[in-house]
Amino acid sequence: MPFPWQPGHRITAERLAQADYQKGIVPVTWTAGTAGTWVQVDVVFPTPFASVPVVNATPQGNIPSVGGTTTLMWGTSGVTTTGFSLRALRSTAFTGQPFGWTAHV
Repeated sequence: MPFPWQPGHRITAERLAQADYQKGIVPVTWTAGTAGTWVQVDVVFPTPFASVPVVNATPQGNIPSVGGTTTLMWGTSGVTTTGFSLRALRSTAFTGQPFGWTAHV
């Protein structure tokens, strides 16, 4: 199914029931012991997809300032029809860094 709605698509009960686009926010925390290391958070999709989706993740606010000394890196891995893993590294301790994510087929 195309992403997620295109002009001319008919609204049907079947199409509305399909889970071809989902989104959410997941917090990631680094303690004094995990600062400077990769932390993994597993995300479970609210509704499983019919095929493996494309997943994107982006930090939502509280990101390090330009020219600052804090490093923030992230990526997704292990994407399946039921979820994915978000892995992130922050050089300093921080509680609840929100990451927004989208998934679509």
